[in-house]
Amino acid sequence: MIMQISFKLISILLVSMGIMVACNIYTFIPIYGEIASSLGIPSESVVVAGSSFTFFYACGLLTFANIADRFGKKEILVLGMLVSALSTALVMFSFDSWSLSFTRGLQGFCLGSFAPVAFSYTYDLFEGKRRTLLLALINSGFLFAGILGQLVSEWITGISHWTAVFIFFSIMYLFLFLMGKKILPGTPVSAYNYDRQPAIILFRLLQNRKLLMLYGIVFTLLSSFVVYYDSLTRFLSGKDDLLLQTRLTGLIGVVLSLYTGRLLEKLGAYKTLFIGFAIAILSFVISYFYYYTVHPLFLMTSSILFVSSISLLIPTVITLIGDISKGERSQALSLYSFILLGGTSLAPLAAMKLGYLQSLALLVLCYTVNILLGSLLTIRGGGRFKEDSGGAK
Repeated sequence: MIMQISFKLISILLVSMGIMVACNIYTFIPIYGEIASSLGIPSESVVVAGSSFTFFYACGLLTFANIADRFGKKEILVLGMLVSALSTALVMFSFDSWSLSFTRGLQGFCLGSFAPVAFSYTYDLFEGKRRTLLLALINSGFLFAGILGQLVSEWITGISHWTAVFIFFSIMYLFLFLMGKKILPGTPVSAYNYDRQPAIILFRLLQNRKLLMLYGIVFTLLSSFVVYYDSLTRFLSGKDDLLLQTRLTGLIGVVLSLYTGRLLEKLGAYKTLFIGFAIAILSFVISYFYYYTVHPLFLMTSSILFVSSISLLIPTVITLIGDISKGERSQALSLYSFILLGGTSLAPLAAMKLGYLQSLALLVLCYTVNILLGSLLTIRGGGRFKEDSGGAK
């Protein structure tokens, strides 16, 4: 009974941390204009600051994943929330484009302490179905945050000021720090092994052609998510109700991530990968219909399908990377996280130069390339990978 209560408490806390952390990847998307107007800087400078966040967030993922084993996973998770609270509060003191980029970059680096450490921590604490369930819930939380972060940011800015967004998240991180310190159990600390230095392992991973193809796919996943909703936000300017409805209905697609394990077990990783690509392309095609018919149902359907595809693709790609990398899974998934967020940092820069139809065309092209990469992987793989729902984001 005690273990059951502990699992529930730990699950709620880790999923909540994941949602609050991932929300800040997307907070800038709906409030570029408000921040630019408040600071008297071009909107492009705000986009650059957003990219600074995601780039340094990706750097944080690599950094903290490598030191967690030496200093303790609970310690990194808990202290990570504390420094995230402090760095998030600093963002509201930004006064120009440079200070905004600096404070957002610092915030991103601190928030990078969560994801890879949380997944390793889950592997240490739980086994079997509990581990699989918690990993799936954290992944679902990340996807849920992709839309929730935009909604919270827009709502708080609408009733107050954009700086209030970061006051809110700072308070949340401080609360999670206190809860984590009280609830999370400690795990054993590993001795540092000089024969397995991170740089050497990363170099070896980048020589694996299968992993390189998977990392190519990874680069497009969250970056396409940002391009999709960024272009949609600009396209639906002045139609706030429709934009809100489209984002909210998209949350339905997150549910599919909870069933990815069953699909992997029944169909295998390769087939599941192609199903995800097909759903994504279908969602983009449906978006085209809205442009010519202006019927809201097309946009809402597209949003649900697109979020569903990402919900399916992320754990599937994690499964493949984890199987291929075998004994070096931790480093391979840290590199996965870095590339995933690296693509996200570049996405706003590309999206702001493109119109709605151009963005959809770019997304179709990206996922067509993904299908080609998936085909090459299937040929090289020559078989069915061991199913594993674990991973990192």
